[in-house]
This record gives sequence, structure tokens and C-alpha cells, in this order.
Amino acid sequence: MQNIYYINTRHSKTAYFRITIPPKHYFYLILCCLSILCINLYNKYQIYKQLQNGRSFEARIVNHYPKPQTHIKNKSQSEIFKFQDTFGNTYYGTYRGRFKNLQGIQARIYGKIYHCSFWQFFKGCKIYHSSFDIIPTHSVKARLTKFVESQHQNALIANLYNALFFAETLHKQLREIAIALGISHLIAISGLHLGVLLAAFFLCITPLYFLVHKHFFCYRNAMYDLSCLGLLFGFAYLILIDFHPSFLRAYIMACIGFFMLYHGITIFNMTNLFLCVLCAIALNPNLLCNIGFILSISGVFYIFLFIRYITESQKTPTTDLCKHHAKKISKASQLIKLLSYSVLLTIIIFLQMMPIVHVFFPYFSLWQLISIPLSIIFPLVFPLLICIHIITFGSLFDSLIESIISNDFFLSQVTTPLWILIPYILLSLLAIRYKWAYVINLCVACGFYIYNVIIFIHL
Repeated sequence: MQNIYYINTRHSKTAYFRITIPPKHYFYLILCCLSILCINLYNKYQIYKQLQNGRSFEARIVNHYPKPQTHIKNKSQSEIFKFQDTFGNTYYGTYRGRFKNLQGIQARIYGKIYHCSFWQFFKGCKIYHSSFDIIPTHSVKARLTKFVESQHQNALIANLYNALFFAETLHKQLREIAIALGISHLIAISGLHLGVLLAAFFLCITPLYFLVHKHFFCYRNAMYDLSCLGLLFGFAYLILIDFHPSFLRAYIMACIGFFMLYHGITIFNMTNLFLCVLCAIALNPNLLCNIGFILSISGVFYIFLFIRYITESQKTPTTDLCKHHAKKISKASQLIKLLSYSVLLTIIIFLQMMPIVHVFFPYFSLWQLISIPLSIIFPLVFPLLICIHIITFGSLFDSLIESIISNDFFLSQVTTPLWILIPYILLSLLAIRYKWAYVINLCVACGFYIYNVIIFIHL
């Protein structure tokens, strides 16, 4: 009797339903987000005005690199620093001298901004008459990055892992290699990483939870408790990586998705994506100009279209006879079907994202095809890389990575023209409603890839 009670208390939804939300509720939500956005914009404008007169502030050193020499006779050495304050504002400053690696360190900066509009302030402004002092900190992130660095002799490999785990800025040489191989989306922390981290977290915590759940609080809703623990874990990681924009979008989406899943509401629809984007921009207006955030939203958008037109189109009405035959389907067949969907999803998203990506990163290489199998195995590789670093065997794949980054990759360059980009975006929006628009959109994406291949071969 106790076992029956234990099983029945677990929250389970066998079918998900759609609800019609009154327009006034949407209006209230949008009004609330706009109010938050206005408050944040006002605070941002006050910081902008204060910087025009000069002010000091605390910020994190995101990156620094030697300034290119424009005059041969000028032998003075200087470096360009990129700072980011607690509000997400970005600043660039030039300082004389050569500096040791200060990436990720907190500093107090004083400076002014000139000839920088408020719109440009969203992207980042250069500060003049600037000076900075290092603030001694012993943050968890700093200790973890040092722990990772201690396991690698090659500084580039250490930078690669810190970018993968803690959203550190990737070195220029590694960025070029990531673009050539088409794996930038695997290195830059986003929703894919959140999903993998949550899956690994649930895999570890679920057996322990049910061990306690069975003996002490079997009346509790297991799905609700585990989801809350997962969201707390995700929020802790979000704090660790300083509220990285793409990860922030993914986390907000996970919170909304959990709410809808718990209440039995369908998750994969464009309304949810719109609400997540609206909430994220309201909380952080800088996301309007963040390339990573834009690409992240685009990727999720095309994933939703894939689910609607490819995955759901393969579903058939379930009858008693179908249920009888479904029981006979082996797990191997289900695994093959899941793998085929994963491969198809990766290929289609790879093609559909290309016209969007080439607006910001116009480089192309045939080596980018390797990103398709890497994207499929990444959910297994990412937790493995974390585990080997935890047990201090982080250098296990260093020789393989060194052999890759030591190669030179030839790249062609094609920027998506406006006469292709605008119709492509319109077709993408029409695809929310019409399947024919989705098919044409996919054909345009294939054509754009073929055009890039032709340009690459003839160079």
C-alpha cells in the first residue's frame, strides 16, 4: 500500500494542452516588462551622463591585448583593455606598457567618454584620461580558472577550457580556429550548455533525492522538487559566469518552461520565446546589441520551427491498435529514431543559421562541416571534460588540441547582402504560420551554403 501511495504522489502529465490567454494578460505582462526596461534605461542614461563628466567605477577586465602599431617610428608599447561593469556596460581603454595576464580580475577605473552616443554606449565606448587599479579579490570564479590553468602548460588550451566552462573571452587565435571549424556555438556558453549541465545534474541528484524522498517525504512532488533544485543549480552557475547573455536567455526560458511543464501547458511555441526575449531585454537592455544573444535567439527560433514542421509532422494518431504495436517497438529502434532526428536537426540548423551568422562573421570553410558530428556528441563530451578537470586530469586531450590549433585554415569571406537577409528574415517570420515559407526558407539556406562552397573552391 505504501508503494502505491508513493508512486501515485509523483506528478505526471500524460497529455499537454493549449490554453487561450486573454489579450489583456499579455498587455499587462508587456507593460510590466516595458516599465522595468524604462527603469533600467534611465539608470543606464544616468551612468552615461556621469561618464561624460568623469567618474570612477568597478569593472571586470574582460580582455586585454597589444595595440597594433600604426607608426613605425613610435616604439612605445601599449595595450587595449576591455572592461565590463556590474551593469553590463562595456568600456575600452588604452594604457602604456606590457601587462601580465589580468583577464577576469576586478579593477577600479576612472575615465571619461567623448564622442560616444547613447546608442553607441549600448555596444561599448572608449574611455579617455583613464587609469585603473587592481582590486584584490578571491572570487570562486578566479580560483576555478586558476585551477584549470594549473592543469595545462599551453596557455591557449587553458584559455579554451576557461571559455568553455566559465565564459571567459576566447583568444583571437582560438576564435579564428573556432570560426574555421564552425564550433563557435559549442565554445560560447548558451542554452546547449545549460541543457547538458542540467541533464548531468539530474543524473547525479535523482538517485540521492529518491533515496531520501522514499523514507522521509514521499508525499512531496518529485518532479517539482527536482526541477527547483535544477533551477537553483542553473542560477548558481549563472552567477558564476557573471550573467552571460546567452546563458541568461536560456535560464529565463528554462524557468518559463518549468512553469508551463508543471502546469501541463505545451512548451515549444513562439509565444514562450517572445516572452523570454522580452524579459531578458527588460532586465538587461545591453542585450539589444549583443551578437551572441541575437544568434542564440535565432538558433532557438529555428529549433522551434524544426519541432513544428519536422518532428510533429511525423506523429500519427494513437489508437489502441497503435499502442499494441508500439509496445513491440524495441528500444534500439527508438534510439535510432532519436539519433536520426538529432542528425537531421543539427544539419538543418547548421544551414538555416548560416545566412544569419554571416551577417556578423562572414568567414567560411569546408571544415565547418565537422561541427555537425561534434554538435551531436557534445552532450557527452562536455560533462566528460568537466569531470577530468575535477579529478585533475585536464591535460588528457592537450596533445590532440595542440595538433589542431597548430594548423592553418584557409577561409573565404562572404557577407550576407541585405537583398538576401531581409527576404530571409521575412520568410522565417512567415514560417511561424505557413509551412511553404519554411520550405522556401530552407531552400534559400541551402542555396546560400552552395554559393559559399563555390566561392571557397574558386579562391
